[in-house]
Amino acid sequence: MQVIVVDYAQMLEDMRAICRHEFRSAPAAAPAHNTPPADELLSIREAAEMLGVTVQTVHEWKRRGLLKYHKLGSRSYLKHTDVLSALQGHQRSEKPGKSATTRKGSQRPTVA
Repeated sequence: MQVIVVDYAQMLEDMRAICRHEFRSAPAAAPAHNTPPADELLSIREAAEMLGVTVQTVHEWKRRGLLKYHKLGSRSYLKHTDVLSALQGHQRSEKPGKSATTRKGSQRPTVA
């Protein structure tokens, strides 16, 4: 058996050179997307925030069958894709005929 004596500084420099070479020749990592996976489960609170409604509304939509949910123990979770499809189907809109000047207690504009 042969024993090789190597200076610590030389060994450290050689290791650094090997690491630099490996990092340069490695394939580039795929860019990270900010979109969650399709099967990601959301809590009721997260789904309510995403939909722009209250937690009670999400529970009501679950009860009426508008949102599919999954039970894990005693908690309910919703799939991200189900929440997105509900978001497209339940967009809030302004009520027609309502304006800031015709609210209860305010003066109606007069016609000259």
